Amino acid sequence: MQLDFDLLGMLKAGNGLIFVGSVILLAALVLAARTLTDFYRYFFRKKNLTARKIRLAPGRKSMLLLGALLLVFIGTTGILGGMTVKTYVAFTRADQVGIVECLAWNSQEQFMVVSLTKIEKGRIGKSQTFSLYGDQWEISAHILKWHPNVNLLGLHTGYRFNQIKGTYIRAKDENQKPHRAYALANGTDIIWGFLSHYGKSFPLVDAVYGNAVSRPARPGERFDIFVTTSGLTVRRRK
Repeated sequence: MQLDFDLLGMLKAGNGLIFVGSVILLAALVLAARTLTDFYRYFFRKKNLTARKIRLAPGRKSMLLLGALLLVFIGTTGILGGMTVKTYVAFTRADQVGIVECLAWNSQEQFMVVSLTKIEKGRIGKSQTFSLYGDQWEISAHILKWHPNVNLLGLHTGYRFNQIKGTYIRAKDENQKPHRAYALANGTDIIWGFLSHYGKSFPLVDAVYGNAVSRPARPGERFDIFVTTSGLTVRRRK
């Protein structure tokens, strides 16, 4: 099962802005507290000669207070902006996990040749070729969907490729014509097996389910396969 925890990417996509905004906000609150304390000492403790000597005039203190309020606004805006960017990136994230191309198609026999190239953590693997029966190819996978709060922390949807096969458009053909399928994962994944049975019991797991994408057999067409927060999706390769 493939899991991708991209903390560095999340830092670039919102957390950095939140950090800067938090620092500015903290500095602004300290400055505002210090200025208000000076106002109190100036107006209510005038008999304290030392305090009168070391404190600035009220006019300059008012400017400092306005500056602190401006920094509060800037810091709050940075935090909210960072949270907005972080949320957008987390819920629109799509990691490419494969490339599929139809190499050949015999319409009379409804037979096709398809190549699949897996991509794991940005690394392109070797292409595999499959001979399939049907009108379209289909790739299925097991999906581990995390709770939205976990996505915000940088942990992306988990997946494990299952099969590639050919399917027919008409149900009659599905029942009567030949089929061929190939496994895309070797052996049994113990972790996946455990999560598929008990994953819903964990508070961080939102859902565990099967998912598939398919496209008609058309020679020369290539498609990119992505994993999003809701599962597999396919886009025509330009």
